[in-house]
Amino acid sequence: MKKAFSLLFIFLSLLAFKNFAFAQQEVIACFNLYQAGDYRRAIEAGRVAVQKYPNSLNAHYCLGISYRMVGEFRLALEHMKKAESLTSNKQDLMRIYNQIGLIYERMGYLDDALLYYSRSLSLARNLGNKSMQASVLDNIAGVYYKKGELDKALGFYEESLRLTTDEKEKATTYNNIAVIYDQKGDYQKAVEYFQKAIEIDERYGDYRGASITKLNLGDTYRKMKDYEKAEKYILEGLEGVKKVGDKYWEAVGYKYLGWLYEDKGDKKTAKDYLTRAYNLYKSIGAERAAKEVLSEIRELEKKK
Repeated sequence: MKKAFSLLFIFLSLLAFKNFAFAQQEVIACFNLYQAGDYRRAIEAGRVAVQKYPNSLNAHYCLGISYRMVGEFRLALEHMKKAESLTSNKQDLMRIYNQIGLIYERMGYLDDALLYYSRSLSLARNLGNKSMQASVLDNIAGVYYKKGELDKALGFYEESLRLTTDEKEKATTYNNIAVIYDQKGDYQKAVEYFQKAIEIDERYGDYRGASITKLNLGDTYRKMKDYEKAEKYILEGLEGVKKVGDKYWEAVGYKYLGWLYEDKGDKKTAKDYLTRAYNLYKSIGAERAAKEVLSEIRELEKKK
C-alpha cells in the first residue's frame, strides 16, 4: 500500500478562490468526489473538467489520481504527464512526481518509479515539507521491497515513520512494515503491525486502507496455515476494495485466494482465482504483476 498524500489542502485552496470556484465547478466536483472515495464519479467529473478546461493543471491532476485509484494506470499516467507539462511550480511538481512514481510502480516499471520518487523527495526536502518526505520515503521503501532488498526497505519505512506526526498517516507505514516482517518470516510481528494499521484505518473511517491491510493480513495467516482466518480476512478485504472499485487490489485479492486454495490442495479453484487475477492485472496495465501470475498458473498446471 502506497502513500499518495492528502488532497484536502488542494480542495480547500480551490474553494478559497471564489472566481475559480465559479468558473471551474467541474474540477471542484472531481476533487470532492475523490475525497469522498467515489472514484468512478470523480472520473466522470474529471473527464468533463478536462474537456472543458484542457489546460487546467487541477483537472488533469484530479482525473489522473482518480484513474490510479481504480487501477486504470495507462490513463492515469497520460493525465499526470499532462499535469506535469502544465506547471513549473515546485509544490505542484513535488506531488505530481510522487503520483507518477506510484503509477510506474503499479505498472511494474520500478526504476522509473524510483526516478520520480527521488525527484519528489528532493523537492520535498528543498521545501522543508516533512509530511511529504515521509510519504515519498514510504514509497521508495516499497520499491526496494519489490526488488527484494528487505533491510533497505525497512530502513526507509522506519525513517518515514520518524517523520510522520499524523497518526492517520502511520497506518500505511505500519502495514508496510508488517509486509517486511512477513517476508522475513516473522509472522507474529507482521500480524501485530497489520492489526495496528487496521485499528487506525477503521477509527478514522479509511475503509479502503483497512480493506487492503486485511488482504495482506489474510495472506500472512495463510502462511501460518491458519486457513480459516486467512479466508475470513481475504474475503473481507476483497469485498471492501471491490466496493470502492479498486481493480488493482481486487486482483491482489484473487491472487491471495488462488494461493490459499493451492495450499489447501484445491488446484482447480486455485487456478480459477489466479486466472481472474491475471485477467484483471492485464486489463489495467499492471504488466509485471500479470506476468508473475501467469508464471504461477503455468507452474500450477505442471503440478497436475
